[in-house]
Amino acid sequence: MANTNQPRMSNSAVKVFKVLDVLNRNYFHGYTPTEIAEETGFNLSAINSYVNTLIEAGYAERIQETGRIRPGLSKFARIAVQILNAMQTAEQQVAGLKQRMNRG
Repeated sequence: MANTNQPRMSNSAVKVFKVLDVLNRNYFHGYTPTEIAEETGFNLSAINSYVNTLIEAGYAERIQETGRIRPGLSKFARIAVQILNAMQTAEQQVAGLKQRMNRG
């Protein structure tokens, strides 16, 4: 029996994430909407809607020269920098704790 206390992600949100998972397989060359449809099993009109959602949110971009869609490189670069900064902060905190423990 399913736990009814946990919020459920909307079906369309799950599908958008599935499209993003496909896009993340090929950062540089991207995919055509038809290729994404083949990978996900979703129809082409749905793919266009999901891709437009990802583009609007900055998680995907259209390659001007080819029209193919790829992950939004600047968005993911910002996320990577945020993760790196958080890791550096955590390392500094651990180093500070070690120093205090060694003094005591």
